[in-house]
Amino acid sequence: MEKKLQLEKVDQIGIVVKDIDKVIESWSSLFGIGPWTFRDFGGTDAEGHSTKVRLAFASLGPLQLELIQPVEGRIFHSDFLDTHGEGLHHLGFFVDDLDGEVSNLLARGAKVLSEGPGSHAYLDTGGPGGVIFELIKRSVIEGIMEGTSQGK
Repeated sequence: MEKKLQLEKVDQIGIVVKDIDKVIESWSSLFGIGPWTFRDFGGTDAEGHSTKVRLAFASLGPLQLELIQPVEGRIFHSDFLDTHGEGLHHLGFFVDDLDGEVSNLLARGAKVLSEGPGSHAYLDTGGPGGVIFELIKRSVIEGIMEGTSQGK
């Protein structure tokens, strides 16, 4: 029998946006959210096309806000932006054993929508609710946050 994942709290809220700088300017001014840290990721898709995404992170108490801006090419978040527009993309949960938790959830009926092997997995839970869950390996997010540049 598979072990049931026990989520204790939401660690991250992911929001897909068209223009990170405009969102940060607005939210910093209106709500005092910040400081923000930034990270750009690039790569190639399955057809060899260049991809790039820009991320910005801010903390609200123990909760991490992640803004996601597709910059180049077609990525998982581009499809979301095209279909739904800007807005809530996922609830993120930091886990220690990413591979084990994902395997467990797959055995229980969840589906992987997109993943970065060994770092994160976006999951369709296969039931009501319509929210994407992202499991993020705790050591990976800590490394990303240590290697980011500070801003606004």
